[in-house]
Amino acid sequence: MQQSTDNNCVLDVQNLCKSFGKQQVLNNISTKVYEGEKLVILGPSGSGKSTFLRCLNCMEDPTSGSIYFDGVDIADMKVDINVHRQKMGMVFQQFNLFNNKTVLENIILAPVHVRKKELLKNKKKYPGLTVKKIVEEEKEKAYELLDKIGLREKADVYPSTLSGGQKQRIAIIRALAMNPKIMLFDEPTSALDPEMIGEVLNLIKRVADNGMTMVIVTHEMGFAKEVGTRVMFMADGNILEEAPPDEFFNNPKNQRLKDFLSKVL
Repeated sequence: MQQSTDNNCVLDVQNLCKSFGKQQVLNNISTKVYEGEKLVILGPSGSGKSTFLRCLNCMEDPTSGSIYFDGVDIADMKVDINVHRQKMGMVFQQFNLFNNKTVLENIILAPVHVRKKELLKNKKKYPGLTVKKIVEEEKEKAYELLDKIGLREKADVYPSTLSGGQKQRIAIIRALAMNPKIMLFDEPTSALDPEMIGEVLNLIKRVADNGMTMVIVTHEMGFAKEVGTRVMFMADGNILEEAPPDEFFNNPKNQRLKDFLSKVL
């Protein structure tokens, strides 16, 4: 199979399958995600949504199929996936912040590591740049991101002192600190108390409004309608329907989707 020739196609997924032992979790999934698109994935528990998302940045190795990102099939085991992951931000249900590092340290850890590695590999390319300067620049960027979410005063505290909503907002800007080409969200509000969900969804909306390409697995129907440019319904490891939000919610074609919407709306 060959990559899509569409210039603005960020992700091109072709015939993706994933099995755990004898259990087939994803059945021949094919879809494309275009620049600036907000693809929202809905479906019942166990439908393969999270596994699909984890396959997109190869946190789960696909059993077969291709995932083209930046012109490279990242499902190919010969590819250095870490190079490509740097441009794919991932936000999890459980925040995944490092509890032994401050908020600021959490945010700058990855960008400092990547830039330091690049500097050591090719010092001539960056005359006058030092590791100390990299750290200072990344701290400045981190403070700007913290300002945007109103949490600058939390820079030097540890994650254990934060609310769930604060932790998830920090996790989102930590991913943004890497200047990703696409953001993947795996049920970003499912571990939050109801009063904290709004603040996290508002931040994701703001990131979406800035033109970020996104793939979002969620159970929040109002959010899916408001933010999604395309909504996909998965069940039993298959894509059963995908359409723009208006058509998806107001005129569903698939009977399984009709049953699902009647229960959740």
